[in-house]
Amino acid sequence: MNSDQLDGISAIRTYVDRLVTGDGRCNGMKVLLLDGATTQILSCVSTQSEILSREVYLVSRLDDPRCNPNLKDHSNNNNSINNENGGDSNNNNGGGGGIHSLALQEEAHVGHMKAVVFLRPTDNNIGLLVRELSLRPRFSEYHIYFSGILPPNLFQLLCENDPQDRVKQVQEFYADFLPINPDLVSLNCRNTLQMTSALYKRNILGLQSMLLANKRQPGTIRYQKSSRL
Repeated sequence: MNSDQLDGISAIRTYVDRLVTGDGRCNGMKVLLLDGATTQILSCVSTQSEILSREVYLVSRLDDPRCNPNLKDHSNNNNSINNENGGDSNNNNGGGGGIHSLALQEEAHVGHMKAVVFLRPTDNNIGLLVRELSLRPRFSEYHIYFSGILPPNLFQLLCENDPQDRVKQVQEFYADFLPINPDLVSLNCRNTLQMTSALYKRNILGLQSMLLANKRQPGTIRYQKSSRL
């Protein structure tokens, strides 16, 4: 492929290769923690079998009370978290007792492992990490990767809420988009006819991520003359 062509799939695969090894600092069996949006990003370039074959013992959702015992008292907030992260707001949270027991049993087997965390840099996700690290860390180490640029105030909040020094590294990737084909990417935004401030910000961050991932600096940005944006 011509080096001048954009290739979203190759860009994301490069990040995934670095992710599953903790950039060379997280060798051995590990647990991969995702949110709704990053689960979709990884599924575009890798199957779960491929991920598990690379010393990943378990792929789990940090934002799902069925997988995260630290959220058992906050399951009612799960829908709003999933909506911001791009996940399905219709997740079935029923049967919590039995599923929670299974989650606790699973936790007993992974407490000695390291966790590789891949999340969008949102307020909700930082809140989940703060709760994870400050209440009862489930893993021996946390190697945290964000799919975009983390605002300084959220980074400071994360640093201030790691009393046991479990976080070993924090990195920013430019992977805040879905690579459908090598020459086609999506931000997975719905109802875009009404451009709210949150949706506008999401579009800006996604475009920024696509350009940085492909190492591009556009000379000209075109837009409709009558656009109010």
